Amino acid sequence: MKAKSSPTPGKPLEIKLGNVTVKIYTGKNLVNGTTYQQFTLAYYDGAKRIKKRFSDLEEAKQEAELAVTKLANGEGQVLRLTSLDRANYLQALETLRPRGRQLNLAVAEYAEVMKLLPPGVSLREAVTDFARRSDTVRESRTVPQLVAEYIAAKVKAGKSEAHLRDMRLRMTRFGGVFQIPVVQLTGKMLQTWLDGLTVANRTKLNEFRHVRSLLNFAVRRKYAPRDLLDELGGVERPEVTASPTLIFSPADLRELFATAPASLIPWLIFGGFCGLRSAEILRLDWRDVNLKRRFVEVTADNAKTAQRRLVPLCEAAIAWLQPLAQSDGRVVVRAGDHGVYYDLSPAVNRSRLAAGLKTKFKWKRNGLRHSFCSYRLAITQDAAKTSLEAGNSPQMIFRHYRELTTPDEAQEWFTIQPPKPAEGVGTITATTTFEPQAAADRGESVGTRTAQSH
Repeated sequence: MKAKSSPTPGKPLEIKLGNVTVKIYTGKNLVNGTTYQQFTLAYYDGAKRIKKRFSDLEEAKQEAELAVTKLANGEGQVLRLTSLDRANYLQALETLRPRGRQLNLAVAEYAEVMKLLPPGVSLREAVTDFARRSDTVRESRTVPQLVAEYIAAKVKAGKSEAHLRDMRLRMTRFGGVFQIPVVQLTGKMLQTWLDGLTVANRTKLNEFRHVRSLLNFAVRRKYAPRDLLDELGGVERPEVTASPTLIFSPADLRELFATAPASLIPWLIFGGFCGLRSAEILRLDWRDVNLKRRFVEVTADNAKTAQRRLVPLCEAAIAWLQPLAQSDGRVVVRAGDHGVYYDLSPAVNRSRLAAGLKTKFKWKRNGLRHSFCSYRLAITQDAAKTSLEAGNSPQMIFRHYRELTTPDEAQEWFTIQPPKPAEGVGTITATTTFEPQAAADRGESVGTRTAQSH
């Protein structure tokens, strides 16, 4: 659009757009003996000549620009709006001018956005809320980028390979679903994702637990607003029916000691007599085992809860450990805990088969730890004391392990001693007598077992 800076006497100011031109003439107007300057806008709308007079040149220019734009676009009918409509139109143009937005595009965008908002929510409220949420975000990350950074941080923190493997699987899958900026995540999105998982409720809770840690990480790194944690807290989680806590009997533990490979005897000791978790046993070093002071230390780096704890060693544990203890090195050298159960159960079943017994031994998931907690609580009668040793909360101990066994059975569990060395033999011969009632309950005949530990 071209225009001269101001009209000159006898020559009009021309406002041009394409082939359309409108003119502003300057003149005088006498009112009550006083002469005022007057600007007259003149143009043709079809065959009709339009003339409008203004006392201010800028107002005349605004009207001229409006007229020439509409005439060039073939929208001359807009020029026939009422004075109020035209004033509103001009005001809208003036408001948008600093933004460099065309009025028709701004109106279309407004209408589209309003369709997305819930009833009763204004655009201003929505934008204010977005600005408040984004104010705490310093850097932008997509969810896949966040997942990669989160995993890298866990690797740097020295998390176990088993933990990292599980986390990579779950978090990479989550990042594949939400390939959007983290700031765009909402509680509703997370609820839809959780409800749509085609897995058991327990698995859903495990998935959600990892996501919660991921998003807490995002908030700490200023990649997401703190409000996201409030929305996360509002996500409805599936109910999980508590599975029964299964424990081994003292006779089961004797059988495991008598038949287990020598390399897994420490696993039975620290799992059954100390209640260490599988991952904690795998990380345990002989330097953490203090036979003189009669405790095993689970360091903060090795503990699941990242809190150091001391677990007392009973007489039976000391007796089993004395011929095995070393100055340093891993107590159990395994790539992971998965194969442990596949080594222990077949060893027991081979022994049973050799003895002519048909009943097979069944492994109980987390059975050694569950057994320790149950028998230890039966002896101490103190959930808080037991929780300190097990690395659980007193509420968890009370809820899952109370009255699963008797003090007499607990006493028997913690007094299972290793076999005495046979005279003149360089290996240990273990002779274990099974309880008649326990053996009968399993459909076994009463007898003895012999195993060698190197």
